[in-house]
Amino acid sequence: MSTPAPAPAPADLSAHDPFAPSTRALWVFAALGLPLLAVAYVLFMIIVLGQAYTGDGASGPLAGAANTALALSPVAGLIALCVPAAAMSHSARRTTVWLQYGLLVAGPVLAAVDFS
Repeated sequence: MSTPAPAPAPADLSAHDPFAPSTRALWVFAALGLPLLAVAYVLFMIIVLGQAYTGDGASGPLAGAANTALALSPVAGLIALCVPAAAMSHSARRTTVWLQYGLLVAGPVLAAVDFS
């Protein structure tokens, strides 16, 4: 009785590892952040207009910073989405996607801060 020969190991293990870092997954997350930006802007407008109509007639003190954060979020997303894989490392792309989502969340959160 002969034993079967072991299967040869693949040359590139990252091509077969489902847990390997994937640039394609980061591209998907960067692309999904762009439609979420519309939701964040609607939430931002609801918060700012709600603060303006209730209370002293002015929005919170950080409304300008919130608008800037929401304006910079698509810039980070487009950088992560459009820069070719050869020109940007995986860790830099991952950091850029994290920055995109951080700015996306920071916009409505900063708009909701009202010290009055």
